[in-house]
Amino acid sequence: MEVSIIIPAYNAAETLPQTLRSVFASSPAQDNGFEVIVVDDGSSDRTGSQLAAEFPQQLASGLLHYHYQPNAGVSVARNTGLSLAQGRYVTFVDADDEVQNDYIFRLYELIQQHPDVDVFEFGYKTYREQVGNILGSGHVNRYRGMNPRERALEGAVSSFVWLVMCRLIRADLAKSASFPAGIKYCEDLMYLCTVYAQATTFYTSEQELYRYRIGETSAISRVTMEQCQQVRDFLDNFNALKRDDLNISDAEKSGSEKLKKVVDANLYYMFHSAGKRTMPFLRFFRQVKRLPVITIFRLYSTGLLSRRKTMICLFPSLYFFGHRMKRR
Repeated sequence: MEVSIIIPAYNAAETLPQTLRSVFASSPAQDNGFEVIVVDDGSSDRTGSQLAAEFPQQLASGLLHYHYQPNAGVSVARNTGLSLAQGRYVTFVDADDEVQNDYIFRLYELIQQHPDVDVFEFGYKTYREQVGNILGSGHVNRYRGMNPRERALEGAVSSFVWLVMCRLIRADLAKSASFPAGIKYCEDLMYLCTVYAQATTFYTSEQELYRYRIGETSAISRVTMEQCQQVRDFLDNFNALKRDDLNISDAEKSGSEKLKKVVDANLYYMFHSAGKRTMPFLRFFRQVKRLPVITIFRLYSTGLLSRRKTMICLFPSLYFFGHRMKRR
């Protein structure tokens, strides 16, 4: 079996059937080269009965597996899916998203064309409510094609789009890491950083294979200072960014320092989003340290920091008080 697709689901009776239909419709007829594992994380709605009613053939054939567990959160549900996966490669889909109509076919194609790659990355399209209403598109890595670990990590960090659903990971590598239980923000980041530190070869595709549903409010608009600090603490201790090994070259040390600055800029953006909603102005600016202006300009000029994040890093007070004025 080539691919295991893990879908964590919680009270997803309204959206999960369409998610599954999009996955099954994206594969060749009579295909048994993949499996879909739905981990029901303690749903109280008709999630389980919907699957039994709408997908009896897939359940009977083993193409679709349904596993129920008491509610423990999305990280634990994904970890359960990893333990059940039988494919040579693993990927994830969320229960309210969809995939492109040739999704499975393209995943097979990537594996066949690059059989020695540890982690594949691909792009996504965003939509709200109706999947036909595409709002935009994006990628999880700024570099395309084959990349070694250092370059892949730099591209992923500078993009700072840690969508685990846009990665196809060799199964033994995927199972060597786990999602952090109890973490509700950036759990993808923490999992993928561990995966990237152990992987050797990466391939980033131009194809936009995933369809990501945008909610009424984004995750960054709900993030708390405590959640930001959890991410900060994790990245401060992440060895692949620290690179304290005295045997690495000067170029590698320079690259590591650059990555740490990109991370600091992105984290400042996260802290700013939480602080402008929850903290007094002076307390926020005393508590959260900002990068030097020249560093911010350099990151932006080399494409390592987006325009919006650059503007917020350069003019935090303007955006801070602008948000407060909108709330009045």
